[in-house]
Parts: sequence; C-alpha cells; structure tokens
Amino acid sequence: MSGDGANVVLLHGLGNNEGVWSRIAGHWRPGLRVHTPRLPWHSGGITEWRHQDDSTALLAGLLDRIPGGADLVVAHSFSSVLMLDLLSRRAAEGRPPDTAGVVLANPFYQDDADDFRWDMIAPTLDDFPRTMAESIRLSTPGHPIEAGRLADMARRMTEWIGPYGWLRFFENYLRTPLFPVQLVDTPVLVVGGGADRSAPAAHARTLADALPSGECLILPRCGHFPMLEQPARLAAAVHEFLDHRALRPRPLRTT
Repeated sequence: MSGDGANVVLLHGLGNNEGVWSRIAGHWRPGLRVHTPRLPWHSGGITEWRHQDDSTALLAGLLDRIPGGADLVVAHSFSSVLMLDLLSRRAAEGRPPDTAGVVLANPFYQDDADDFRWDMIAPTLDDFPRTMAESIRLSTPGHPIEAGRLADMARRMTEWIGPYGWLRFFENYLRTPLFPVQLVDTPVLVVGGGADRSAPAAHARTLADALPSGECLILPRCGHFPMLEQPARLAAAVHEFLDHRALRPRPLRTT
C-alpha cells in the first residue's frame, strides 16, 4: 500500500467534535484524503447517544460508510477504546477490518482486570472535568480563559455529558482487559503523551506490548490532546506509519 491518496479517518473523543483536528489540518501532505466525521458522542449530540449500549457497533457502521473505505484510522481517547474493541471483535471473528493500519492516540487501557480497584473510581471520575478543561483551554490558545471561568465551563460540560455519558466511557474502559488484543494482526501505532494525566503513557506502552503488530510512540511534554499540542509531530508520525509500517515492520522511536 502506498500512502499517496490514502483515505485517513480521524475519530474524535468523548465531548469533542471534528474541530479538535483543525490544528493538524495544515500538516497533512498533499494527496491524503482526510475524513473527520462527527461521531455520536460529539459535544452537541450526547443526549441522543448516551443511552446506547454498543458504541463499537455505531463506530463500525460509520467506518463502513466512508467512501472508498478507510485505509488508516486515527482514533483518539474514548474512540481509541472503541476502535480497539472493534479490532479485537473482528479478529476473533476471523474478519479483521479492511484497513491497512490504525493509530490509537492517548488510549485508556488496562491489561489486567484486577487493576481496576474500587478506590480508583472516584479519582477517575474527579479527573473528568480537568480533562474537559484541558480540551477547552487548548482549543482557544489565542483567547486565554480565566481559571475560574474555565473551571465553570468544564463543570458545565461534565454536567451536560451526565452520568450516562460518563458511564458509557467507563464501562468500555473497564472492558479493555477482556479484549482479545493478542489476536489483532492489524498494524497499530499507539501514541501516548509523556505529560498525559488522563491516560498515562504507561497505558500506551502496555497496549503496544500486548498487540502482535503494535508499536509505541511517546510524545514528550505532551498531554492528552496531541493534535492540539504537537500537531506537526503527530502528523509526521502518522505519515511515517502509513508509508512504512503497513508495508514492512520498521520500529519507531519510543521517546
């Protein structure tokens, strides 16, 4: 597969929308066909989605409708969990998705169900407004928001997402140790942020090690939103992965 003219599909996370990819748009090389669909868990549509019980099936249907199919899928945060679930399901069924490769950016992942302890629920829940605030702050770099107002905006966002929306995220996260990732032979690049407080870089390393064709790239001094913080570096990693990893194994640097 050649990277020229490839269909690249970018999947935003929970409470964001396709606009989260706007800063990386200018870093894609000519010839790529980049798709940025608005997903059911976008910032304006959670009311209709939050009671759905199989978001992975929704994602599969969306990818099936991409004109020409998806050559490369870049999934961020919550969507990376769903994409990993889809890869695992299809691998177990013997019908992997028809895509040359997948990039999972800032994934939430655990490889051992016993790592989910009762006392980690409250910190995970409490961290959610901070992640929303980080997204809002990074999306408005030219217009600094006063700390109190930013916290209020993030709190309103989490209240709007509500318990059902958060539980959709958390229940999928809880299922990650149960995904048969050892069956996935699709090339996968797992990208983590060295300063990510929401999905620590250790999650990315653990997942890449568990995937038979997994590689890990940790972006130093980057938090949970590399497309906003280091768009040129992320685009370069995607280009390299698209050009070389789908053709033959070539390890990427892990730092």
